[in-house]
Amino acid sequence: MLKYILLINLILLFSCSHTPERIIYQNKLEKHPLSKLSAWQWSNNRNIETKVTSQLTGQEEELLEILKGAHSLYSPHNLIKSEIASQNFQHVFRYSLLSLPKELKIFLNKHLKRIFLVKGLGVSTLTIQLHQSEKVNSGQFISFLDIDVLNQKINDWYKWRESTAFKADSSYTFSPYLSHENTVVDTSQMALSYLVAIILNWNPNYFPTSKENYFLAPEKYQFLNQSWKLTNGIVTPKRDDLNEDLHYLRYYSKGEPLFSNKDQPKFYQELESTNFINLFSLMGSSKDFIESFANYIYVEKLEHPFSIDFFNNGELTGSFGSCWQQVRCQQKKKVIESILKKEVYSIND
Repeated sequence: MLKYILLINLILLFSCSHTPERIIYQNKLEKHPLSKLSAWQWSNNRNIETKVTSQLTGQEEELLEILKGAHSLYSPHNLIKSEIASQNFQHVFRYSLLSLPKELKIFLNKHLKRIFLVKGLGVSTLTIQLHQSEKVNSGQFISFLDIDVLNQKINDWYKWRESTAFKADSSYTFSPYLSHENTVVDTSQMALSYLVAIILNWNPNYFPTSKENYFLAPEKYQFLNQSWKLTNGIVTPKRDDLNEDLHYLRYYSKGEPLFSNKDQPKFYQELESTNFINLFSLMGSSKDFIESFANYIYVEKLEHPFSIDFFNNGELTGSFGSCWQQVRCQQKKKVIESILKKEVYSIND
């Protein structure tokens, strides 16, 4: 069976429930001609910046609608939009792409056949691996990125994503800090960092494509073993003493969040004794992989800050910062560095 990975910062690899409607969409997806690698050979000799487009053909629009249905996607709400007009976003995104270090551009160009800038996903990225009949994993992808979601300044983007998990409380606020300049270019570079992480996440050498693979060779997956364990066929966090409410925390939920900004500081405080980089990374093993790699690239390699301040009635009550220089994340950092050095570039450049 053709395998796809939904990489929209919502991934839960080893648990997936399908409604009959979603199964119909999945079947359509598997049969769609643009899901095959052979449909994208024309892009082989193109530079990465020329693979970016906001103009979709009829078949590409059809594929996008199938993907939305297959993954129950919906338009985003409560965005904190920048002053950049949507029609100009593609120019900003291309600039962000061109300003990446060459190693990242080469890696992305090697694995991405097309990058579509679209609307209505409700998440930053949706990426599928293309099917190649003689290979289980082709290592080739097409990616859809939501213009409206990414057309937020980076600090606003993080604030918006947190708002999908925590409802507003006028007494409790927070301020994320992911850039000194706080620009849409930063947000696009974060999204591109996610694309690198997504591609690596689909590499069977670093992350199992099924729980059976993990069961057969658990020692192979060094990153996964940092924070997760397989118990009775279910992948769960190694730490089973964390706040039980964290089991019910969900991002990008269609309904109203269960928790408010009042709960946010104590949840982040729970992470201080773990090697999870933020709350989103705690949502699942695949999320942890992608979030950790993307955050490491953005913070350490692209040299951006990462911190969150929490306030009660305007008074600073606590902060949460990047763990890459802290003891708690050093082993996870070593694994990430080893993989990036092998697949992308030398960490010690």
